[in-house]
Amino acid sequence: MPRRLQSLSAADGKSSLPLPGLRPGVVLLGEGDDAELRDVQLGQVVKLGEVASVIVGLLDGTRDAERLLADAAGVLGEELNPLGLVELLQALDRRALLDTPRARMVVAQGLVRADIAALQRLASRRKLISEYVPDGADVELPNMAPDSAFACQSCNRCCSEDHLLGPVTREERDRILLGFAEKADERGADPSNFVPLPTASSDPVYLLRPRDGSCSYLGRDGLCRVHKILGEEAKPSVCRLFPFRAVKVPDGWDAGMSLLCPTVAGGEGPDPRPEARRTVRALQVITPHLRQVPDTVLLTDGITVPWAVYRAWETEAQQTLSDGKQELVTAWMACIDAFEEMVETARAEIDDDLSLGPDLQETTAETPPLTDEIEATVELSDPGAAADLLLRDLALWSELLVGLEAADPMALRRFRSGMLRVRERVGIRRDAAPVLAEMARLHARQTRSFAASGVSEPGAVTHGDFAVPTDLLPDEVVRTQGEGAQRRFLSQALAEKRAFDYGTVARGLLALTVLVSALRLDRIDGDEHQPRVSDVAYLVNHPQLTDIMDTRAVVRSRSAEPAVHALILRS
Repeated sequence: MPRRLQSLSAADGKSSLPLPGLRPGVVLLGEGDDAELRDVQLGQVVKLGEVASVIVGLLDGTRDAERLLADAAGVLGEELNPLGLVELLQALDRRALLDTPRARMVVAQGLVRADIAALQRLASRRKLISEYVPDGADVELPNMAPDSAFACQSCNRCCSEDHLLGPVTREERDRILLGFAEKADERGADPSNFVPLPTASSDPVYLLRPRDGSCSYLGRDGLCRVHKILGEEAKPSVCRLFPFRAVKVPDGWDAGMSLLCPTVAGGEGPDPRPEARRTVRALQVITPHLRQVPDTVLLTDGITVPWAVYRAWETEAQQTLSDGKQELVTAWMACIDAFEEMVETARAEIDDDLSLGPDLQETTAETPPLTDEIEATVELSDPGAAADLLLRDLALWSELLVGLEAADPMALRRFRSGMLRVRERVGIRRDAAPVLAEMARLHARQTRSFAASGVSEPGAVTHGDFAVPTDLLPDEVVRTQGEGAQRRFLSQALAEKRAFDYGTVARGLLALTVLVSALRLDRIDGDEHQPRVSDVAYLVNHPQLTDIMDTRAVVRSRSAEPAVHALILRS
């Protein structure tokens, strides 16, 4: 049994304990994609995907993990990855939907946001910007991706409940409440505008409560009432910093920008560096929003290079992505090839050092062993099988968590659709049940649109074995998002060092390849499950995407190889 399921078993490792069932008061209604959990005590309504609804239906308090996996595989016609079951159970537990002592305590306390336990990592202690720079030093203009541009248009997307409205410190909360109280503004001074986060820290942390889909402090005029009435300096740091992602690197400052902001995604506005410098310099920030890169970079398992070597690769990659002389896939693959050359050069240097004596061998990191489970599932020498396995697991992961995440469940659902379509194009397991179901859904979408159009014999572009009428596509056979947005996504992700969130930079780069592949799918007009730039911008920050990439042995062994990237991007 995989290690992460051992916690569900008895201590002796011989007899498995039954998994908990649903908490009393939680009811499963419907089936398939229409299934949902209704929690009459906490007022939660949680949408479930087909796989999740099958598993939840089997949680009767009598089955252990092994039996549940076997029974679910019998219903679905496809074997499930045990790690997916663990992630689903953890997500259900975060929302207090399982019959556990913790859930009963949550109900007794009347908490309504049980899914926010995953945000406890954001409750780290505060750090002043001065702690990141030497005494007397100034915060210089940050390095940013070429062609970065930003101008706030007050679109308010950053103030919507689709995003995590926080974390907010106790001092920031009190400053806002006191400021509105002094102005006799009862609505602004209402403490219920903030949701407390459970945390082991002695310093309380909060989320801004959404009302009618937006932050409580968003006025009817579309402007922030805190900014408008109390001044910009009264706004929480997390609000003032958006869309910037500041990173302290060994040779200065870098700053990326989130493509959740439409002007960033569209490349609109002036040079953002002066505003980034002013914003970061003024803020007392929470550590996860101000990151620090080490002097030595872990490229892949056991292979490190000095920061300067990595910086040279990243600078060249940024230039390659921004010059527009090559089609995006060609440009990104050139970056991956150069990364692989950097890895091989560093590996050769380690081999040379090892030849000098046995003492150095003891200090060299070893590649973690692959699990028997993954080795038995896929031939790791086959890049196609490795790519297919990764896409399968990502599609399953995103389906299991639909409706169970705090921010944007539809982003997960659209990502799942994208991963199944990419998997179909890779073509290793086109006959897999989830792939066939997704193709059937798209075919039904096509048939309905074709009948409504009244066109007798449309032209078509081929999507594997699936033809999409050109009448349903834009005038040009283009991608979901233009190449400009795709280039900006990759450039900004490099600038804000998203690849450093993973166990190795190689795994992070593979995650970026997977995410941008969803944006490159042919657009099917009217498909509500079409992946969007906002989806990948949200998911690139998702901690469980990091977890799933880091726990896959196939990723650990193949993430640095260009062949896997090429199959996913060019399929």
